[in-house]
Amino acid sequence: MRTIPVLILFIFLILSTGLTNAQDSTITYSANIQTSLANGMTPYWLQTNQYGVIPLNGSFVSGQWGIFKVYNPGNPRLIQWSAGAQLITNTGKSNTIFFTDLYAALKIGPVEISVGPRREFMGLSDSTLTSGGIAMSDNTRPYPKFQIATPNFVNIIPFNDIISFKFNYSDGLLGSSKINYGNVREIPVTYMHQKSLYFRVGGKRHKLSLYAGFNHQAIWGGEEKIFAGGLKTWEAYKYVILGKPWANSRVGNHFGTIDIAAEWRGNAWNIFLYRQNIYEDGSLAQLTNIKDGLNGLRFRRAKIDRNDLSLKLNTLLLEFVYTKEQGGNVFNFDQGIFGNDNYFNHYVYDQGWSYRGRALGTPLVAPTNMLSNDIPRDGRGFTINNRIMAIHLGLMGSFNKIDFLIKGTYSQNFGTYATPFSPSLNQYSLLIRVEKPVRIWNTSLLSLSLAGDQGKLYPNTSAITIGWRKVGFLK
Repeated sequence: MRTIPVLILFIFLILSTGLTNAQDSTITYSANIQTSLANGMTPYWLQTNQYGVIPLNGSFVSGQWGIFKVYNPGNPRLIQWSAGAQLITNTGKSNTIFFTDLYAALKIGPVEISVGPRREFMGLSDSTLTSGGIAMSDNTRPYPKFQIATPNFVNIIPFNDIISFKFNYSDGLLGSSKINYGNVREIPVTYMHQKSLYFRVGGKRHKLSLYAGFNHQAIWGGEEKIFAGGLKTWEAYKYVILGKPWANSRVGNHFGTIDIAAEWRGNAWNIFLYRQNIYEDGSLAQLTNIKDGLNGLRFRRAKIDRNDLSLKLNTLLLEFVYTKEQGGNVFNFDQGIFGNDNYFNHYVYDQGWSYRGRALGTPLVAPTNMLSNDIPRDGRGFTINNRIMAIHLGLMGSFNKIDFLIKGTYSQNFGTYATPFSPSLNQYSLLIRVEKPVRIWNTSLLSLSLAGDQGKLYPNTSAITIGWRKVGFLK
């Protein structure tokens, strides 16, 4: 197999350089090994928001081997380049080898052009403890794409960050897709169109910053084959970009959020408040699904003293997720009633709002095959549970050089409008992780994780995971 020499090369590069730590280098390496023992399916918070790395089927050994060329922030040159590769090797009930990252990028001033799959974060929310962005989360394996973007906020007024913006525009490949409705049962290629634009008022030197913006995504492709007289590829692409309707429907499967946020930088704590509003087919314009979305409040310590060995809380996050409304249970294009949004499902593309079997957006809307076996199935679509209400808590802290992380989620699950759960199904999911530096290859990190699911939505399961990771710079 061609993947074996690649794996050997990755391990050799990482471990042979484990004793170096040249801080002026722009080439970094990482090695992460985890072994898990579970009494069933992998618990929710062990495998969720991990870029599709962790297997779903219980006990496993997972290796993550990465090497990256990053930008040098002290380099005054206008043009710089970066690249990265991260190989995943999983062994368990099934063995898999794949890349999460395999990209190259060129940055000209504040603008970056990149090609290839790459782990990235989208939207206004916490990036570490979050339950997951509504439209785009860290839950799936990155897909190959071409992108132009500003990775950081760019000043609109030169040398003054009072008003700034950031954007991205990308197109990618999702592979083949089964078709629920049309002239064919499958198409060989589907695409992902994605763009976003965010503004910030108040820079890093100000106490208060306000944010607002949107992200828009659409899965599309094969229109000419699916529909009689369907649009040709380039014509369909124009409809997708603008969200323009054709034949009483949108071209492709569209999903996005309009985000607002405020950040207060205090002397002791920074406070971040955010809201993601769902829009899909017109419900938000009529405010019929205004209740649906993600709400978050985060407290983060402004300064962390690593020499302080006392017990301290560094980050606290509380989120509330609601997707029950969906514009009501009626959709009628001719009458302008845009309800029954049926989030993450689609009447044409069987994969719905997913990639490689995982939700592209919030993982709280899970695929049907992850749910408990005694829940009735309808056999089509991505999920039979997209009407949810969830409370999520996350915290990070430290004690005596040991870092700890806790994630806990309680959800009420109501099924879909077509297949309601009566009564609703309650679910609890918990993760506790501790991590401590150890003297292996100078300094590395050893972790212990305990996770479990209890309730009616997922199979009741628990697991213990031991991990070791090492990051550093090459000479």
